[in-house]
Amino acid sequence: MAVLRFSAVACLASLSAACGTSPARAPIGSTLYTQPERSPAPASVKHTEVPEDIVARSAQPFRGQRNADGQALEQGKLLDDLSHFDVVCLGESHDAPRDHFAELSLAEGLERRARVSGRALGVGFEMFQAPYGAALYAYGTGHLDEAGLRKRTHYDQRWGYPYAYYRPILILGQSQGLPLKALNAPSELTHSIAENGLDKLSPRLRRQLPAELNLGDVEHRARFERLMADHPHVDGMDLDNLYAAQVVWDETMAENAASWVAAHAPQRQMLILAGSEHCRRAAIPSRIQRRQPLRVASVRLGAETSVDSEGFDYTLVFDGK
Repeated sequence: MAVLRFSAVACLASLSAACGTSPARAPIGSTLYTQPERSPAPASVKHTEVPEDIVARSAQPFRGQRNADGQALEQGKLLDDLSHFDVVCLGESHDAPRDHFAELSLAEGLERRARVSGRALGVGFEMFQAPYGAALYAYGTGHLDEAGLRKRTHYDQRWGYPYAYYRPILILGQSQGLPLKALNAPSELTHSIAENGLDKLSPRLRRQLPAELNLGDVEHRARFERLMADHPHVDGMDLDNLYAAQVVWDETMAENAASWVAAHAPQRQMLILAGSEHCRRAAIPSRIQRRQPLRVASVRLGAETSVDSEGFDYTLVFDGK
C-alpha cells in the first residue's frame, strides 16, 4: 500500500492524479471538477426545482440487507446493527429523493439509539467543504439561520443540488443538538489537482492536503478507471490527475471524520452522508480505518442491481419498487 505522508515542503514531483464526477451520471461523488484555480466557486450542478417537502413526499418503506451473509433485516434490526459501528457511511445518489428520505429515517433511528445509550452522534457531510465548517457548526448550535448557512458555505455554488434534499436532516441535527461536520475538500484544491496534478499545487493549496494519501489501492484505482472509461467529460484529461483528485477527495473526508470520532472517544458515532462511490469500502471507510482502529459500516442506498451493492456492507431494499 503506497501511503504518502505530506508536510508543507514535501516533494510531490513524482506524483500526478485526481478526479470528481458528473451530475448526469454521478459515478464519483458529485461533479467532475475541471475548472482552473482562478475560479474559486464554480457551481457543481445546475439547480433543479423540487418541492420544498420533496423528502417527505418521497417516503417509501425500506429494509436492509447485510451483504456478508445476504440476511434480510427489517428497519429496527438494521438500525440495531448500524448502532454498533463507530462510523456509518451512507452512500447516496445525490438526485434520488428516496435516498434522502432513507438518510433521514436512518439518522432519526440512530439518534434515538445514541441518546438512549449516552453516545454522541455526529453527522458528517460531503455537501459542505471543510473550510466552511464554522458556518455549519454555527447553524447546528442555532447561531446561524438557513439563509446564512447557505451564503457562508457557498452551498448553492459549491454543491448545488437542491437544498430541500438536505434540509430535514440539517433541521434534525439542529433540533437534537447533533454536531454537524463539514467533511469535503475545498473545490479549489480538487480542481487544481484535476487540471495540473499534485506536483503543481500552489503552497497555499498544498497546505490543504490531507496528511496521508494512498494512491496505490489497486481495487480503488481499477473501479475508478472502469467508471471513467465512458465518462463524457474526461476526454483529453490526464487520468492520473483525475484519480489523484478523487483520492484527495476521499482522504480529506476520511481524515476529517476520523479526527472527529477520535476526539470524542469513546462514546461517539459519526453518520456520513456522501455519494455512493465515496462510501464503498475502498474509499472513505478503508481510509478511516487506516487512520484509526474504528468499526466502519458502508451502506448503499437504493442499489438498482447486485453490482451496485459490491463493496458495501449493507444495502437498502425499497419495498415499493
